[in-house]
Amino acid sequence: MPNLKANRTPVLAACLALGSAFAQQASAPTDGVTRPARIQFASVAEALAALEGKDGNGTIVTHSDGWVIINEPSAAAQWSFTPTGHYAYPAVVRRVVQRGSNGAVSVETSSICEAAQEPCARLLAEFAALNDRVTQAIKARSRQGSSQAQP
Repeated sequence: MPNLKANRTPVLAACLALGSAFAQQASAPTDGVTRPARIQFASVAEALAALEGKDGNGTIVTHSDGWVIINEPSAAAQWSFTPTGHYAYPAVVRRVVQRGSNGAVSVETSSICEAAQEPCARLLAEFAALNDRVTQAIKARSRQGSSQAQP
């Protein structure tokens, strides 16, 4: 049975792509107020069907190792759908990378998990660790960019 740790390469690559996309959207920083990411769908299946239907209309759908990763660059959001056979299937995790007016970087996470409580908690803990890596990568890129800008 596949798990997030065993298949972290495609998910981590997608996370870093989300961070890169956000880093390039520097013209739209947030006001520093934390707002929870919201999922407006009633189920994982509803979310998947609706988002896959937007593919090519400002939304990018990719499939890797059974995962469905959907990026919404205009919202700096990424949706990760667990593959069939995953311990937390069916589940979706939506993450939004935000940068406050003070330069602080955060990843807001929300989810729909239709598995039992323990697998859902485990999935969210693994995504929290990935989120930490994304924020560290964005911060490192920001520091690197600012140090290169100085003479």
